[in-house]
Amino acid sequence: MTKMAKHSWMAVFLAICLIIGICGNLMKSGAVLWGAVVLLISVVTFAAAHNLGPLVNRLTARQMRIMIGIGLTLMLVGQVLILIFLPDTIYHDPYRILSQADQMAAGHNIWNTTYFWRYPNNVSLTYLLSLWFRLTSLVGMSTNVASHILTITLLDTFIIMTLVTLKQLSERNSIVLGGFTFLVLSPFAYTYYLQVFYSDLPSMLILLMIFRILWRWRIKSNLQRICAGIGLTMLVLVGQLLKPNLIVLLPALFIIVVILWHRKLLRTTKLTVPFLLIVAGFGLSVPTTQVIHTAANFHPNAAYELPVTSWMLMGVNTNSDGMYSTKDIEKAITLKDKQAVEQYDIQTIQTRVKKLGVFGLMKLWLVKIGILLNVRSIQDWYNGGFQSAPTWYDQHSQFLRAVTAVSYQVVTIVLWLTLIIRLLAWRPDLRDETALIGLLAIVTALGYLAFHTLLWETEERYGQAIVPLVLFALGALPNTARKRVVIPKRTRNRLAVGFALAAILGLSTFSGLLAKDYPNTIVVAAQRSQLSTQYHAKPQLVAPNTVMSEEISLNGASNYLSVQVHQAAGMKVTLTSLSTGKVYKLKPAAAVYKLETNIAAGHYRITAKNTSGIGQQVDVVNTQRYQLAEYPLVVNGVKNATASFVYTSLYQPT
Repeated sequence: MTKMAKHSWMAVFLAICLIIGICGNLMKSGAVLWGAVVLLISVVTFAAAHNLGPLVNRLTARQMRIMIGIGLTLMLVGQVLILIFLPDTIYHDPYRILSQADQMAAGHNIWNTTYFWRYPNNVSLTYLLSLWFRLTSLVGMSTNVASHILTITLLDTFIIMTLVTLKQLSERNSIVLGGFTFLVLSPFAYTYYLQVFYSDLPSMLILLMIFRILWRWRIKSNLQRICAGIGLTMLVLVGQLLKPNLIVLLPALFIIVVILWHRKLLRTTKLTVPFLLIVAGFGLSVPTTQVIHTAANFHPNAAYELPVTSWMLMGVNTNSDGMYSTKDIEKAITLKDKQAVEQYDIQTIQTRVKKLGVFGLMKLWLVKIGILLNVRSIQDWYNGGFQSAPTWYDQHSQFLRAVTAVSYQVVTIVLWLTLIIRLLAWRPDLRDETALIGLLAIVTALGYLAFHTLLWETEERYGQAIVPLVLFALGALPNTARKRVVIPKRTRNRLAVGFALAAILGLSTFSGLLAKDYPNTIVVAAQRSQLSTQYHAKPQLVAPNTVMSEEISLNGASNYLSVQVHQAAGMKVTLTSLSTGKVYKLKPAAAVYKLETNIAAGHYRITAKNTSGIGQQVDVVNTQRYQLAEYPLVVNGVKNATASFVYTSLYQPT
């Protein structure tokens, strides 16, 4: 037993990280009530799940299939309705990738933004996405529909594969239903991963598939192993191309190999070949990247590319809590070349670490873990707001946003609490390959957390990389908790139902309270997709007397509207009500024209006219097959459905 317990410290360490993550979800400056509500509902939900377990485990396989089948069907219907009636305005990195892929799919392999020179790691993702758009365009599919089909396919494949894996790992209905609750009955299936295509979701799916192959390797025939080996190598190759932080799998494998060697189990394991294939997959990613660059007509430019030290520098920036720092990047851009940036970064890192000291550095790491595992803002990740939120949403938006945030925090905390209990009680027998792959999942999760805590900058979104690992570990680790109190079956069932109803009632009641105490600025209508001037996006030159207009639907009241123009553009910008004819004049303010007054719900037209005698620059976004807004941009009477202003209409609570 002593030998079996020797390496459980890694499980304990992951449990500690998850506990810090729970605290990070409960603590937020100026939001004490919010944390208290999340904690209360989490405790009640955990109690409900604990008491429902025995009841759920008595369900037959047929009953479970019917329940989950109905749930997945309703999930798919809900996802389709969201994509139809609540289209997002996508911005930042996902839009830049989508826009470039849309352009390349149309046969224009021109990289007209410096973004990819600065972040060449996203070139492979962009190229692969362009191949999908090119394929779907053959059947007349728009980029909007093609991207939606891609996200919904990847997302639902991940969900179904996870549920199948949990069933195969544990054979316990309660674990499967717990995974179903987290993946299907929470915002996980309906927000970021559904509405925004980016590297996170395919990376999570690839990670899950890698662990499934490793876990099931022992039961495969020789022919199946050949096919699985090829698939494993390709998965690692594609995974590394999409998201380079998959590299944390390599040190995780090394640690597992050292443990097996120390325990004299290395010769008996059947995982040597797949481990070597994983290493080969990483190795193949290097020449494949060069092949993709050639195929995509992309030529790196070292004058723009940032060294890895720039992310390490942001990781020790206390002003940004180790998150992305615009000031650090702006400073790097002013330096003459990549080598100068690297020298500056190293010197500044040394200065910051010395100033922090040991305790300051440890405090920063704790803060970064808390941020990394905070899931409160899942509905806002790369989401600039709905293009035109429906009336029913505008009327209940504060409540719905609170429910979304709280519910995902609650299911995440309950998931982590369940795993923490198993981690602390686990004594792995590494002769069992399920336990071995479970340990690999734990070590890999620690690798992701360590990478973004100790070395790199951090973001809330980054912590989601461990979701497939946490779910896999939950199924792989046995439930060894001892039952100290025997509760009669009838009493337990009543408690389970009572706790479940209390959790649902508490979620709805307290979400309404939080919506009033912590009101959000609501995006009523927006088109915020753009390539950004910081990456040298070219504005449109508007000739004298040119009139540009675009209609927008405000389905709810607004008190702020901005239309982005280029710096110091001399334009006359107005907002006209198409029902009353009332005209509002927008005032110039830096790079936007804005209107700050109460605007009633209705149908409007934004008009921008060049009244000067010279050409003026206006920020207009053009795409190939991607419709950015509900209505087309009209220039001197000519409509362009794939062009739009950059505008934002908000309701700001007073």
